[in-house]
Amino acid sequence: MIAAGRKGDRMTIAAPHWWGSLEDVGAELGITWLGPDDWRPAEDLGDDWADSPRTIDVPIRAERDAALRAGKVLVGTGPAVTARLMGIEHSVLWFSDERGALWCALAPYYPAWLWVEVVPTADGLREVLSTTFPRRDLSRVELTGTARGFLGYSSTVQVPNVYSGEFVDVNGHDLDRYLGMSAYPMHGAWGSVHVDDPLRTDIGAVKPLELMAATKGSLTQRLGRVPSMTWRMAQSQAYVSIEIHGRELVCAAVRYVPTPASHQATVARLNTDFGTAYPVDLPLDAIGVLTGFDWDTEETLAANLGPDASVGQVAAMVRVMYALRSGDLGGTLALREYARHPEWDVRLALLRVAGWYGDQFMLYEVLCAEQEPDRRTRIENLIQQGGFGPDTYNAFDDYFSGEPIIVDGAGEPVAAWRDDEDDEDTDDEYDDEEDEA
Repeated sequence: MIAAGRKGDRMTIAAPHWWGSLEDVGAELGITWLGPDDWRPAEDLGDDWADSPRTIDVPIRAERDAALRAGKVLVGTGPAVTARLMGIEHSVLWFSDERGALWCALAPYYPAWLWVEVVPTADGLREVLSTTFPRRDLSRVELTGTARGFLGYSSTVQVPNVYSGEFVDVNGHDLDRYLGMSAYPMHGAWGSVHVDDPLRTDIGAVKPLELMAATKGSLTQRLGRVPSMTWRMAQSQAYVSIEIHGRELVCAAVRYVPTPASHQATVARLNTDFGTAYPVDLPLDAIGVLTGFDWDTEETLAANLGPDASVGQVAAMVRVMYALRSGDLGGTLALREYARHPEWDVRLALLRVAGWYGDQFMLYEVLCAEQEPDRRTRIENLIQQGGFGPDTYNAFDDYFSGEPIIVDGAGEPVAAWRDDEDDEDTDDEYDDEEDEA
């Protein structure tokens, strides 16, 4: 049990029951246990800009952070992660509380609702650091976990403007600047032209011009792929992508190494506290960078498919489900049931989205289920032209200032199409695209 008091900026407390038993494993893992005279109250930490997550402020989460810090004291630091291209070290912080429990914050900017309670044993310390240390340069295929959340529509998802701080509709320039200033990701985002991080994770501090040279052209989009911007997280090395499907559905896609049990308990707790639905094995830094965004899943949106749902709700959910299952062939195939939905508007929604993704198998499903001759002819024409063809609309086009923004498989620039006057995905657009074919 800890008896806490203050002496200046220090905490005068009795040592927890495990104190002194973790020195050997601490040395093995790079942890420096602080002397009692250097223990500091957790509520006095995090005021420095360098120790701030620099993400969208959510009052309920800020209140929870303050409540969880109360009564905890900093008792150790390390090991550290060096920020790519910046050269700044961010150390793991270790806290104890009035119960003598041990808590781990994977970086100084982690709010307390992302801290992990640790079993104060050698195995407990190794487990909580197991997906972060030792550092590895993980590739996409090594990130075996996948999760995708629906953030909303491009007209409703907002980010802070890079100059005024006012919220604006999501766009490439402000999104890149906002997440580039957030503490959780490494510097050096990339577009869909890359399937893997084009930069090493161990690049040290560079000068501004070298930084621009290292990242030049990395945000280009690849013709035929879902437009995206991706960041590698600093601790877990997970890939967090912001994707725009069908020109307006905004999703976050995460590829990651599933986290250990102690981390999963933290995510389960925050899901309960905040009413969120993150997968419990999702890395903590991936959750941190998504602070301020919604994370909806098919389960959280299930009411839109319930018995009282309107035809419009069901049709909209077909598009959302297709986006959430993007890249999952089995999951996409399961949506074939909507090819036989009694309402044409629902079948049309499936037809459109299959055309956007170029999924010929789904177009045939809709064709086989359709009885009306004129519609069958139109669907057959769409199949013959290979769907709507690769979409040359670039959702992030306002960022690239004359650089090639879409390239084909050979890396050659492709002219981007954008109709500012009529950009609605309507039945008329479907008719027009078929007429052009």
